[in-house]
Amino acid sequence: MDTTEYKELTPEQYKRHTRSHWSEQPCGSHYSEKISPTKEYFEKIEAHRYSTHPFILRAIRSFDIRDKRVLEIGFGMGTDHLNLARQGAIMHGVDLTPKHGELTAKRLKMYSLDSRIVIGDAETLPYRDETFDFVYSFGVIHHSPDTAKIVWEIKRVLKPGARCWATVYHKNSLFFWWSVFAVHHVLLGGFLRESLKSRLSRIEYPNDNPNLVIRLYTKRALASIFREVGFQSVNVSVDQIEPTHIAVFHRFLSRRMVEPLAHRFGWYVIADAQK
Repeated sequence: MDTTEYKELTPEQYKRHTRSHWSEQPCGSHYSEKISPTKEYFEKIEAHRYSTHPFILRAIRSFDIRDKRVLEIGFGMGTDHLNLARQGAIMHGVDLTPKHGELTAKRLKMYSLDSRIVIGDAETLPYRDETFDFVYSFGVIHHSPDTAKIVWEIKRVLKPGARCWATVYHKNSLFFWWSVFAVHHVLLGGFLRESLKSRLSRIEYPNDNPNLVIRLYTKRALASIFREVGFQSVNVSVDQIEPTHIAVFHRFLSRRMVEPLAHRFGWYVIADAQK
């Protein structure tokens, strides 16, 4: 079952849909009822992100990036960007959506932190070869019409021996096979109303746009992309699962009950690669 090919629209049309969606609903904004853009608003979003995805903050705090040039691809509302900056990195960020740039710049200023933010396309990164010591991207490159091209660009802008840490959605996850495919697409008759790709496009909440690119990758497929563009070392792993990922039964489950499944059937595949 293919979950990576999106050819019904042109790449630029897909990107316009992506930009429009995140402009109306900046990534993570619905997790705070506070008034944007206050410190309290951003801190509510941060608290939710790291309580549901604790492995992200653990990873960020483990990175050896103090005084190093770090690029984040797809910084969204700047939650991870802020915490990478707190690690002492010399931050740079690129994002397709101007609204994300506006919000992240305001957020960093609140904490007297700095980043060189650019609005641009990660498929053609606006940086010279061998510019960065580290590239970070969480849950972003699978939204591109050409994920492999972004990985190639990441390799180009990394210095020799430098590292990339990036995540994409996991095809062999409980969320996809059980909640999206078995329950919603098959048992509830979703296949009668729309294609599986249209259903996947709408998993970004809140969203009713069937034209967002949502690629799902297995560990092997993601590792192959990084190896094919020339990364010398590629380690892949899986993480993050919540009771809500298991439709129908989620009301009977606690986080502690499902966490043992995270490293096999979790929602994210992580590529930790060295050039």
